[in-house]
Amino acid sequence: MNPDRLPGLPVELRLEGRAVLFVHRPEHAEAVAPRLGALSAAGAQVKVRPSWHDAALADYHLVMYWPTDTPDDAGACAASTRAAGRLVWCQDAPELSDITLPALLESGPVRLAISTGGRSSALARAVRDALKPLFDDAFATAAWAAVRARVRRPRILLAPDSARLRGDDLELP
Repeated sequence: MNPDRLPGLPVELRLEGRAVLFVHRPEHAEAVAPRLGALSAAGAQVKVRPSWHDAALADYHLVMYWPTDTPDDAGACAASTRAAGRLVWCQDAPELSDITLPALLESGPVRLAISTGGRSSALARAVRDALKPLFDDAFATAAWAAVRARVRRPRILLAPDSARLRGDDLELP
């Protein structure tokens, strides 16, 4: 595999009604709060525990591991989760993870996932933040109108401070 190519296949993981185990220590509660919020928003049934060692990993669709002990513990958690036939994500360890978490930008029905394949979440967030002003409320309104009108060939017009959507002969706001 080309080392410059991003690994994996970008997909959306639907977690509504699925069990997710999130392993972290209580002192990491503030740091993990955004991820827990995203899981809840996705409809996941999240169980938070300080350790994975006594968990029935096969009961979970996804196991998310925030470093709790040593790097060896993350590797053991990943191996045990895979042996149970489940997906695993380990914070700051893309080589141990089945998934990576992209920086997300949402505007109306459009969701952009900016990923570095786990190489630099800071870079992904910076790109997202730079693009965010382009996908404002006006873009979201136009995108919803394009979806409702079933526009088959939408065109995005980028300007220095905004993104506008046009489609076929339909003029969208």
